[in-house]
Amino acid sequence: MADDPAAAHFARYDAFVESTRKWLQTRADRYHWYYNASRIALIVLSVSIPALSTGLLGEKGKQSAPFVALAIAVLASLEGLFKPGDNWRHFRSYQLALDRLRRVSQAKRAALELETDADKNRQKQFALYRQFVADIEDVLDEESKRFFEHQIQQVKQPSDAA
Repeated sequence: MADDPAAAHFARYDAFVESTRKWLQTRADRYHWYYNASRIALIVLSVSIPALSTGLLGEKGKQSAPFVALAIAVLASLEGLFKPGDNWRHFRSYQLALDRLRRVSQAKRAALELETDADKNRQKQFALYRQFVADIEDVLDEESKRFFEHQIQQVKQPSDAA
């Protein structure tokens, strides 16, 4: 019975790590989609400008060329402002770091199955879990610091957004 509170705490922390990993994955997937969509839109619109401006697509196409050019400028500015590529890489790298820490911790815990002494096994389990928690908290601390440093850097450099 003495292990039940510890096991419950471990389970809650594991659930927290999993929910954080899923949150990071959701953000990474969203920004990856934004990044790819904005790049594809920029390419398609940029390639269409010569056809539109030369009248290959008719008079309406020729008249729409300035609007397409404006859309290209707006898309490029929004991409520079929101930096979906940077945000995608940021969230994905920390999601993968949590995945790696979890895999390593599980491998170390599995290796403890070879320990025959129950007391030593329990002590080693607690030591491994303490290390796991410390590693996860270090990664999350670094993630939050870098994210806010990145946001502050974007605010300080508004000329790069255009």
